[in-house]
Amino acid sequence: MMRWGDDYATYIIPRPFSNNELILGGFLQKDNWTGNTFANETEDIIKRTTALLPKILDRPLDILKVAAGLRPSRHGGVRIELEDAGEDKVLIHNYGASGYGYQAGFGMSFKAVQLLVSYNQNRVKSKL
Repeated sequence: MMRWGDDYATYIIPRPFSNNELILGGFLQKDNWTGNTFANETEDIIKRTTALLPKILDRPLDILKVAAGLRPSRHGGVRIELEDAGEDKVLIHNYGASGYGYQAGFGMSFKAVQLLVSYNQNRVKSKL
């Protein structure tokens, strides 16, 4: 379950293979390069997620872990592209997901791999 705004992201994600555990988040914070967690942000996430899905509070809320990834939003959105690095080397850029990296990471990685596969297929075709 997700709710997005211009300056916020609220999400509730069931953890796979867990005993009813949830991942609650998040934030959109342009140019915030810290991985630190802050009590006021944790409280805000709990407030927003329980307002979005009140049944979370049908049982005691046990917080198992508070964590944050590097979460700066990239101006202009995510960057997923291939760059020729010369000498038959390429660089795949895949970053800028901000506070939605957990949700978007699988899809972003899939697209990055597709870029590399396509690049390699084109190289093989050009050598034939």
